[in-house]
Amino acid sequence: MEQKEDTLKKAFDALTQDSLPTQAQKERMLHRIMAGSAQENATGFEKLKQMVVIYPWRAAFAVSAVQAVVFTLIFGTQYTNLLLGVLGG
Repeated sequence: MEQKEDTLKKAFDALTQDSLPTQAQKERMLHRIMAGSAQENATGFEKLKQMVVIYPWRAAFAVSAVQAVVFTLIFGTQYTNLLLGVLGG
């Protein structure tokens, strides 16, 4: 009976040790926490720069949308018709 209990104790000890993070995992967690705190302290321009680097397609879509609105306001519907004519619409 004692051997059976020792086997179970060893199995539970192994599970407990496997669930603990390794040193490399601890370093990665610390790096992520430090990077997150650096983002919170960033200025507006740095936040915009990080957003463009992380999500370039969003930045391109935003620039395209702003450009379309501004040019439509400046040139009116002729710009929209020209753009649609070039694109085949």
